[in-house]
Amino acid sequence: MPQCMEKYKNDFAIRFAQLMQKNLSRWKKFQNTYRRNLYTRYVKYYFIAFCVGFVPGKHERNYVENLEIHFWFGVFLFISAIILAIVFTNKEYQDRIKGSLFPSLLEIFSEKIRYPGLRISKADYDLSELFTKPVTRSEVDDTFSGIYNNVPFKINETTLINITYSKNKKEKPKTTELFDGIAMQFTMQKEINARVLIYSKSIFNRIPEGYEKVVLEYEKFNKKYDLYVQKNEICEGQIEARYLFNTVFLDRFMQLQTSFRVSKMECSIYKNNILVLLETQKDLFELNHLLGKLEDISQHNRLFDEFASVLSFIDVLNLSSRTGL
Repeated sequence: MPQCMEKYKNDFAIRFAQLMQKNLSRWKKFQNTYRRNLYTRYVKYYFIAFCVGFVPGKHERNYVENLEIHFWFGVFLFISAIILAIVFTNKEYQDRIKGSLFPSLLEIFSEKIRYPGLRISKADYDLSELFTKPVTRSEVDDTFSGIYNNVPFKINETTLINITYSKNKKEKPKTTELFDGIAMQFTMQKEINARVLIYSKSIFNRIPEGYEKVVLEYEKFNKKYDLYVQKNEICEGQIEARYLFNTVFLDRFMQLQTSFRVSKMECSIYKNNILVLLETQKDLFELNHLLGKLEDISQHNRLFDEFASVLSFIDVLNLSSRTGL
């Protein structure tokens, strides 16, 4: 955890314990209601799923001889229905608890942070030029936004999708997942005139059209990332990039990827806007599962690490500084 976040840790733990003490009995009732739904409200759907397994195929022959296959298919559908019910019920339960818990916890960092927060627009994703296809749909989970250290920001746990429709209306539209993870948008108090793109190093990276590759005099960074600067007649993009990416900035930027333990990270910087995309392999900002222990106080450690890791982008990148990164 970055040193800049340690000052919040004790207050966060105390606030979490206070909220648990105050709301535990009410939240336990929520939990018991949602658990009870799994074997009352949804039982009929389990039964329907099992019965679907016995529906004969359109061109099926010898149905009686295939009854055993239908039985096991019904069992498969029955178990799948239970799993789906648990997944969706847990999501509903988590959202209800988080709606009461998170706003108060986030006040520890700043009273100007809101949960749920604002969404990053599809237009902002497209303007970042990080994607070869436009974002046509954004499936958002957790969001929070506000102002921290005088820096406006939006954090979205999101999946970005492109849907391409064929001219032939009979053909199904093609769906492509562009991104799945944490998207972060920050407003700097400084501006650059040539767009800068940063990608985690990959053999698939190609120089985007209208850009040129910049190799910095910092081999540690060059081994992990590819950096491209937009060709700009108004300003010298290479000079801006080299001014922006001094050694301190590069070290801090690499630390961010380590904090989140992600293998892929992308960034777009233009004018006073920074968009960072972190491809995570797990859901963040989650409480214990519906079937787990709600009263587990140790949950605050994981939540603090996740919130603090996100907000430390502002401190680590020193975005509130007007004089340079």
